[in-house]
Amino acid sequence: MQINRVPTGIQELDEILEGGYPSQQGILVSGPPGSGKSILATHFLYRSCQDGKKCVLMLTQVNVESFLEQAQSIGIDFSSCIEKGTLQINKSFETRTNKIYNAARHGSGIGFLEKDCVQSVQDIPDDTEIVVIDNLDMLSLYHDMEEFADKFFTINDILFDKKCTTLFLIGQEESGQKLAIAQHTSFGNIELSVIRDSVTGRGMRQMYIPKMRCTYLTLEPLNYKISNQGIKIEKIFQRDEIINDAMRSII
Repeated sequence: MQINRVPTGIQELDEILEGGYPSQQGILVSGPPGSGKSILATHFLYRSCQDGKKCVLMLTQVNVESFLEQAQSIGIDFSSCIEKGTLQINKSFETRTNKIYNAARHGSGIGFLEKDCVQSVQDIPDDTEIVVIDNLDMLSLYHDMEEFADKFFTINDILFDKKCTTLFLIGQEESGQKLAIAQHTSFGNIELSVIRDSVTGRGMRQMYIPKMRCTYLTLEPLNYKISNQGIKIEKIFQRDEIINDAMRSII
């Protein structure tokens, strides 16, 4: 089935995904701290801005300055994108910080802070084409399983109705149950991991794409590195190519 694609901002990943993320769908990116979730999203936002698409970034765990500094560390400057209006950054982190401060002063709990997350998504301008939510961990933290499922289903539906191509970033909570709910609901899943070799002690980052509807997937892991140029996919492990290389060497 041929569907429209939106470039990821990473050439190798575009080739793997037959041109990019499926357009107007929600893609879940999961992984532990340091795996590169935000950097993956940064590539996507920058490429989309360059293509003239209107983008919205919702930050829930870091402030705007920290995000922009990280982007600059991999050679991406969003200044012109913000000035032109192709990138709008929702300052959810600063809003939450102010609410926590006020709640602490008045002796109130902070569980209410995530109650308006659906409204924040509803307020995204209707002409928005690209959305990145970095990340869903706060939504997961303040809600039980049923509440999280209801909130995520609703947010996903709102963005689908708005015809947005969305990246949902999420960590890997201990039980993995809320992550499983999000994986089941989303149109596609990209799992990032940091693996340490028990013998050599060397670390390695891997990307695994178990689900991307309307896309042929080899289900093989991808090695990638993070440098001052961002994410670089190093090698695609394809059994047929490995076997063919081995046979040629024998012959």
